Amino acid sequence: MRRSLLFILLVTLLFSCTEDGNEVIANSQIELENACTAEDPLAIGWMQDLKKELHCGEFSCEVSIIKSEYEGETVFYIQMTDPLCYGFDEITLYSCTGKKIESFTIEESREFVNSPGREIEEIFICND
Repeated sequence: MRRSLLFILLVTLLFSCTEDGNEVIANSQIELENACTAEDPLAIGWMQDLKKELHCGEFSCEVSIIKSEYEGETVFYIQMTDPLCYGFDEITLYSCTGKKIESFTIEESREFVNSPGREIEEIFICND
């Protein structure tokens, strides 16, 4: 009788850990990699990769990782922010979890950066 109860308990536990359990793990991982909710967004893996793209120390112009919004969503992107270095690069927007949302041409980047009323926050600056 004990063996039967133990078997039923074991089978119940195995079937309760199906895809729903995997979804919880996946959602927890997304929450850990979420730059919008993280205590230190710059410590997140995808944000570390974004920092490496800046090549700090190799150029004389100040370059930043900016947090802003686009179409109602929080986004992050790299931008040259040095007032002495005039120019625009093509901007790529990333979601809070590092997913690429949009890539702009130089003209579209200029329009995005100069759009009125958009709040920005520099979360990392190199070569300042």
